[in-house]
Amino acid sequence: MRESKILLFGFSRSAIEIGTRLQEQGLTFTCIDNDANLLPKAKKLGFDLRITDYSDDETLLNLGIGEDVGFVFTLFEEDVQNVFLTLSIRSLDPKVQIVSTTHTKDAIHKLEIAGVSTILDPYQICGKRIYKLITQPEIMQVIDATIFGEEDINMEQITITAHSPLNGLFLSECYPTENYNMLLVGIHDKELKKEFIFITEGRNHKLDYGDILVVIGKSAEIERFKMDFSL
Repeated sequence: MRESKILLFGFSRSAIEIGTRLQEQGLTFTCIDNDANLLPKAKKLGFDLRITDYSDDETLLNLGIGEDVGFVFTLFEEDVQNVFLTLSIRSLDPKVQIVSTTHTKDAIHKLEIAGVSTILDPYQICGKRIYKLITQPEIMQVIDATIFGEEDINMEQITITAHSPLNGLFLSECYPTENYNMLLVGIHDKELKKEFIFITEGRNHKLDYGDILVVIGKSAEIERFKMDFSL
């Protein structure tokens, strides 16, 4: 993320969660909405909320889109607003990073067409979206806490140790999450210079010392898995 402004569009529950995490990291940001009734709540939380017509391109330019805004979150409760705003912002700035929430399956494809960089989809965990989050560590903590925090669902990278019974086995022999309430997203392969292999690719990968499993699940289940397999 380039050193520049962060804008949060839509003063929703997601915006409050993300804004709180940004505050904890000492990052400054501006919230944008068109409902003046939200100002007292924003003031109480210590958020800078600007009330304006975000549907107007001139307004977006005045906010710094295309100049000094490096990261945008579109966090409205209505998917149509997120799609429209993503399309408008992308047309003004092809390089800005846009993170959007979605509430329906239909909106995912529309957001991708509109030019979104990352989709926050708590209902469907897609390997490629998870990979985007993994490769953007500067916002990983913010997004992880927002999506997974409430249900004690976490994403963790687990390194295969030399003495683990998983070392040397193929996935077909020991699919690591079969008996645990968690999801295996993919594997960083040490021999392939830690190439990330999505589990959906269907490879019968051989697990080796130093390989890294990327899993999602409840903290207790992940810890149980790690203890059972000496990880």
